[in-house]
Amino acid sequence: MRSVAARKNSVLAVTATALIAVAAPLLTSTGASAASVSTWDKVAQCEASGNWSINTGNGYYGGLQISMSTWRAFGGTQYAAYPHQATKQQQILTGEKILAGQGQGAWPSCGPAAGLGADHANPYPSAPSYPDPSTLPAGTLVKSPNGPDVKVMISGAGVPVAASDVTPDKYDLSKIVLVDNAAFNGLPTSPPAGTVVHDQAGGAGRYVVIDGAALPISAADWTADGYNTRPDMGVPTAWLKGAVQRSVTNGRVLMDQSGTDPSRYVMLNGAAVFISASEWTANGYDKRSLMGVPSDWLASTVGKQVANGSIVKDVSGADATVYVMAGGVAVPLTYADFTAFGYDKRPLEGAPGTWLKSAAAQAAPVDGTMLLSPDSNTVWQVTGGKKKAMTADQFGAGKLSFDDVVSVPTAFTTKIPTAS
Repeated sequence: MRSVAARKNSVLAVTATALIAVAAPLLTSTGASAASVSTWDKVAQCEASGNWSINTGNGYYGGLQISMSTWRAFGGTQYAAYPHQATKQQQILTGEKILAGQGQGAWPSCGPAAGLGADHANPYPSAPSYPDPSTLPAGTLVKSPNGPDVKVMISGAGVPVAASDVTPDKYDLSKIVLVDNAAFNGLPTSPPAGTVVHDQAGGAGRYVVIDGAALPISAADWTADGYNTRPDMGVPTAWLKGAVQRSVTNGRVLMDQSGTDPSRYVMLNGAAVFISASEWTANGYDKRSLMGVPSDWLASTVGKQVANGSIVKDVSGADATVYVMAGGVAVPLTYADFTAFGYDKRPLEGAPGTWLKSAAAQAAPVDGTMLLSPDSNTVWQVTGGKKKAMTADQFGAGKLSFDDVVSVPTAFTTKIPTAS
């Protein structure tokens, strides 16, 4: 390839160049065999004012002003019939072959002016080949080349490693394995359900992961429930602390891992709610994934109240009434209550009808429950089955919170006796 001025001055040189190009694959390289895209841009700017699709009819085409004989000789026709019809990248890739065969002299003026012979960078380096993180052994530290975050592989999941974990958990950052960015970001951040874990920094506590929550395994359950037969995986301290605070997902169906309790339960806002035998199939619970959980944890969770303010209804649809939970009592709401109290903005959870009827029949909320009804601004606190008016100084920083007050219909607070 020649500059425009050089081509006008030497027809013989053009002919010679074309002949050399045909034989180019058989010639020895002049030494320069690669150049960066920015250097090729300089060549194109000199040869064709940076226009990669130029065709002036002078017998030279595209940004690098390649003749047809040269284009064919160096395989350019695999991309397009004419150089100017190929993409910039395709023209540069062909230019790389010409550079390897003829050196920068193929562009007598523009090649040296652009520094083509001195630039040995690969214009389009191949993307590095990264391992599939899901195939790496447990405990392998991985990160994306595009960011600082580090994860540790646990049963196919990439559990986040906090900076505070590195020293106490003895993670060796010199052994990090780079993995593809998309694969790194696509990793589940919690081990699969049923994985037994412990704090990587040490300690006797053992947990089983369910829906990203870490449920404690008591010493009695460790063997009785068969958890001692599963791999015991160390996980980052910070992640484990957060997982211990999480709750199993609403709607998850549970059973006692030991099998000594034949009952089935469904999670509802922090509590394990009993499913009767008739509802097991009638309400489709038998179609959900059934997960075994530690016996002691299940017993304690069955004993919990569904979180105050939870909005529930019969999952079967047999009862269309919507209820709000207040201290273990399912308080019925009219449609006016449902919208006036803002409960239409909260998730509506389905609950087993048998359990819901029992909760609706409870006489009074548990002690400590705080109630507010639309007939007044008084907040009532339940104690011993009776209600007592609260004062403003009981709320505030370090005290009780208005966020824990449950709005209920006036009829409900009215039927609770007032403490003398």
